[in-house]
Amino acid sequence: MTDTTQAQRIDDSSPRGSRALRIRGDLLQRGALFGAFALLLLVCSVTFPAFASLDNFRNILTFSAILFIIALGQTLVVLGRGVDLSVGSMVGLAGAVFARLVVSGFQIPLAIALTLLLAILLGGVVNGMLITKARISFFIVTLGTFSLFRSQAQVQLGGESLTVRSPFLSELANGRLGPIPNVVLFATVLFLVVLFVQQGTVYGRSLYATGANPLAARLIGIRTDRVRIISYAICALLAAVAGLLTVGQIGSAQPSAGTGLDLSALAAVLLGGTRFSGGHGGVGPTLLGVLFIATLNNALAIAGVDSFWQGTAAGIVLIAAVAIDRSRGED
Repeated sequence: MTDTTQAQRIDDSSPRGSRALRIRGDLLQRGALFGAFALLLLVCSVTFPAFASLDNFRNILTFSAILFIIALGQTLVVLGRGVDLSVGSMVGLAGAVFARLVVSGFQIPLAIALTLLLAILLGGVVNGMLITKARISFFIVTLGTFSLFRSQAQVQLGGESLTVRSPFLSELANGRLGPIPNVVLFATVLFLVVLFVQQGTVYGRSLYATGANPLAARLIGIRTDRVRIISYAICALLAAVAGLLTVGQIGSAQPSAGTGLDLSALAAVLLGGTRFSGGHGGVGPTLLGVLFIATLNNALAIAGVDSFWQGTAAGIVLIAAVAIDRSRGED
């Protein structure tokens, strides 16, 4: 029997009754989330006429696309029994590094490549290696890099916005193909790629095995440290992509870019049913969590609620998502 086949069967050792209860719990949670999302759409459409406009739905989809790209990477990290609290700061750092490179005379393609390479190194080497090799808690490491990355973004920009022209990023972030924003199409392509990686590769199967039972995964030959390092690297890479798209949207790098997106992405992942304990869930259900959070934020903005209160809403959603996850118990 191959290691891959064994990895696929790790979770099969649990009793059938437990698996049935887990599946039923998943369906109930997703059904409840879908019902809450439908109710939110209905209430907002009736209460705020501007909410139901085509332009507003485009705004929701555009914000959802950026958040979804970040949440895709966060889903992989959570599947491997981790969390990356630094993704929002990586959004800001990637934009700052890209802008600084362009202003320094680098060509756009090279500046993009160097920015993404830096993100992979920071995510894989700094976050991943410290967590897996130094055995430091992922909360401590990513909380530290949350501050480190944000600080470096401010250093690169001198605490001020830096204007940068990139027709390619601007078209990708703001253009449309018919009625559909390009950024939504781009996020869909990334989703399909990550979905294939998650379900159709040895890495993806090893990730589930690592999250479900790290000890058993190591015993059958899976290099669990490498699997988790790759997850953190991919997560940082996707956060950097979101950072570049943010620069394309507003035409400048902002030291505060990405603020709050780390918690929103984590809330979306947990709302979608990916387990905090690892090894269960996936990027598909994360989409519904992203749409719920993006719609809620949009509704609060249309209602004239101060943007500071939107952070309160995100915090409440995150606490609720964790509470729901914990209430389901361990598999």
